[in-house]
Amino acid sequence: MGEVGLRLPVLVCGLLGLAAIPLAVARRLGRPAGYALAWLVALSPLLVLYSRIVRPYLPIVLFSFLAAAAFEAWWRTGRRRYAAVYVAFAGLSGFFHLASAPFVVAPLVFAAGDLLLGRLRRPRADPSPCRRPGWRALAAVAAALGAAFLAFLLPARSSLLALVGDKRAPFEVTGRTVAGVLELEAGSGRAGAAAAFWLVALLGLALLFRRDRRLGAYTLTLVAVQCLGLLALSPEMLGHPLVLDRYLLPILPWVLAWAAVGLTEPWPGRALRRGLRAGLAALLVAGLALAGPLPGRGFLASSFLGHNDFVAFFCPRSHPAPGAVPVFYREILRRETDAPVLEFPFIPLWIYDHAYYAYQGVHGQEVLVGLVEPLPELRFRLRNSVPPAPRDFLASRARYLAVHTDLLGEEERLGGHCWPLVARMKPRDRRLLANSGRRMAGWLVAQWGPPDLRDGTIEVWDLSRLRRHLQPAGPDLMAMGGPRRAPPEELGRAE
Repeated sequence: MGEVGLRLPVLVCGLLGLAAIPLAVARRLGRPAGYALAWLVALSPLLVLYSRIVRPYLPIVLFSFLAAAAFEAWWRTGRRRYAAVYVAFAGLSGFFHLASAPFVVAPLVFAAGDLLLGRLRRPRADPSPCRRPGWRALAAVAAALGAAFLAFLLPARSSLLALVGDKRAPFEVTGRTVAGVLELEAGSGRAGAAAAFWLVALLGLALLFRRDRRLGAYTLTLVAVQCLGLLALSPEMLGHPLVLDRYLLPILPWVLAWAAVGLTEPWPGRALRRGLRAGLAALLVAGLALAGPLPGRGFLASSFLGHNDFVAFFCPRSHPAPGAVPVFYREILRRETDAPVLEFPFIPLWIYDHAYYAYQGVHGQEVLVGLVEPLPELRFRLRNSVPPAPRDFLASRARYLAVHTDLLGEEERLGGHCWPLVARMKPRDRRLLANSGRRMAGWLVAQWGPPDLRDGTIEVWDLSRLRRHLQPAGPDLMAMGGPRRAPPEELGRAE
């Protein structure tokens, strides 16, 4: 399996969400709201980024949205097929990530409250000849959802309970955390743009209540129960905006739907004509897009969009001072037109590695990474992550190989993100990064001879030159390139 196979399921969920979310809202609230929501979904940085990352967050956005939309249709019309769709997608969402459980249970909370407090007035524009559900039907759907959860989660109950207990941490959400989450959901780290988005979203919620009180209360219940449920569960690192926002991703389509209503719903008194409202809506959507990270110089061109520093776009990334960038990156690579560079060592944690994306922002070339520890050979065939062996370095599409003999020192000189995800590097990871680069450099010197360039603690080999030099060897080329994989103890062993 390669990168395409790994990313495809998440990417497909993103594409399906791009179609399903606006279509569902258009059927319920009209085409103008659906059109506006389509643009907001397509340009939401969080939805774009998580559609590229092999993690469960984008799938739960799609599954939980479909579940909530299906429940609303069932509660409004009484048609059982919608209840079945709700149970199926709610159970699937909980299976993909437990953090979505409060959200998919929220419709049951709303329905119970609706029955207890009395039915709100049915909107005139949506008459339904069907008999609406009652307590017995609600209890049956709740039991079916419980059975779906058990079917997915019961086989893993022992490790699941241990994980939940291990993940729980003291409450640590602060005002700064909330401010960061609001900027992430708005899609811009600029306070003015984020404030404008939330004003329009809250206006949309108020207009939705004016148009259909039951639907407005339903969407507000979804958002509130997910927020309160996370605060009650209190998983670890919830004080970091990026972590809290990951768990709040199921509410994002509904917040965007509020904004879409605020952009398109006629205001009280019809103060603005339809054409003027459409122009203002287009202006706000364009302004949000331009104020977000996607149009930024080199953002989408980076090889490290899955890094936490890119996803946490509310905070500036690491930017080295000109004098801190090695000559190889700021002079040699910048003069090249197509020279992919292979960086070694690399630990795929997306927490510590700031140097490589910071250097790429200077030289602009494609970046591949050399793994400290090889992945299982029979399960992955990756083009961008190269096993730690000379043979694989030569077989890659890289022009240059840059081995960092003191990557930890480079990281410390660069500094991290303005809000680091983890304060300290794990001892094992520190040992690997401290030893693997120096050992690999020594091994390559023995295999290939001296590097073409030494730039401080960076040793660079021109792989194109080595391929030409080794080409006459014919079938022995790979043998001259070294063994298939480097023994991990030779690369990462502590002194």
